[in-house]
Amino acid sequence: MAKNFTLLLTTIFLLFILGEWLFPRLLGKLPLRLYGSIETNLRILAQSSKKDLLPNEYIAIAGDSYAVGSGDWLDEARKKSFLGSPDYSPAHLIYKKIGIDVVSFGQGGVGSFGGIWKEPITQFLYINSVKNFQLFPPKVFLVFFYEGNDIYNNVQFIRGKFLSIQKGSQKNKIALNEVPAFLNLEFQNVLNGDYDRSLWKNLLFTRSFIQGILNLMKELSSLNKNHTSYFPFPKTPISLALINGTQTPLPMHLQGPPLFFKASDPILGQKDFSRDEQLKEFYITEEEYKLGLYVFEQALAALVEFFPQAEIKVIFIPSPLSSYQMISPKVSYRGMVGNKGLMETAIIKKRHVKICESIKTISLASGASFLNTTKSLRKVSSQGFIHGPVDWDHFNKAGYEALSTDIAKVFLKPKGIARVDNCID
Repeated sequence: MAKNFTLLLTTIFLLFILGEWLFPRLLGKLPLRLYGSIETNLRILAQSSKKDLLPNEYIAIAGDSYAVGSGDWLDEARKKSFLGSPDYSPAHLIYKKIGIDVVSFGQGGVGSFGGIWKEPITQFLYINSVKNFQLFPPKVFLVFFYEGNDIYNNVQFIRGKFLSIQKGSQKNKIALNEVPAFLNLEFQNVLNGDYDRSLWKNLLFTRSFIQGILNLMKELSSLNKNHTSYFPFPKTPISLALINGTQTPLPMHLQGPPLFFKASDPILGQKDFSRDEQLKEFYITEEEYKLGLYVFEQALAALVEFFPQAEIKVIFIPSPLSSYQMISPKVSYRGMVGNKGLMETAIIKKRHVKICESIKTISLASGASFLNTTKSLRKVSSQGFIHGPVDWDHFNKAGYEALSTDIAKVFLKPKGIARVDNCID
């Protein structure tokens, strides 16, 4: 009995030794289904939007779930391809269109600090701390800014991280002069992360094997859960867009540009914002809006400083309500922390231009190019939906095709021509 047990342990040990030898060589060829078993900080090595394991003279994408490629196209690819590595993201499409290696440092659910600074820097430094991996800086950085929730995420980051320091104090608002020091500390904490070489860090197969089991258990536990649509179509249409020359209903609760309270607004100024807790959760204050922009500005500046040789291009991605030609007087809108309501279409359009101009100003001040993809996306959406039919927070295949085609045009033009788009629709 003891002899058989010893033989079993020896066999398992040798299998793991073989796995550790093979895994780095197969990492770049793993199927999409196994992508989730790879440690987050190493996942760009498994991406199929490049020629070799380590990208060369490459384009890097930074941002949230749009940089990842989340949406119905990815969900369909996972269901249809069991052992393949199908295209599903802007990284794949840009790579196919221009022939340059493209990797995405994107992470779903993050704002500017996480998407522009924490994830790219952490992944870059971590990969270079693993034995036999040397990742050079990218040639170009595409920084995705998503109009739908990046500012909200930035405000939540400040509220959650910064205001927690003030618990028990008499303060009830964010002190603007204290935010820079707080952000500088957060930036430095990323640089001071776990980038030391260690035996456990280099056991890539073992770590991925454990992660794969955990992911499988999580997936099995979610099979019996009821999944309902978050974007229902109402019996009486509210949000109407012009598609193929026809008034076409859109679903409820779509994301739009960030709404912030300002006393001079004819609609929002009718209520006492300071005393209405529901409004506080639905909107952000104008001060918080500026803080959200400040987080983006500082994250972009930090990225530029860390990768001084990289060419930075900020890609402005409109929210769903800004991606179509809206013709209804009001739209169904989802605001801060998921709260829902109706909003004047005119206010949505006005805020879209305002935030676009703000991001453009910050981008140019940092020395980055600015690409506003709204016009290109609306051209495609005038012929059909570019979101959904299930996930309306992200593009479908048509939407990602339109986005990547617009971005690819920049690299297909003669060098030396910088693109700076306007914000007029």
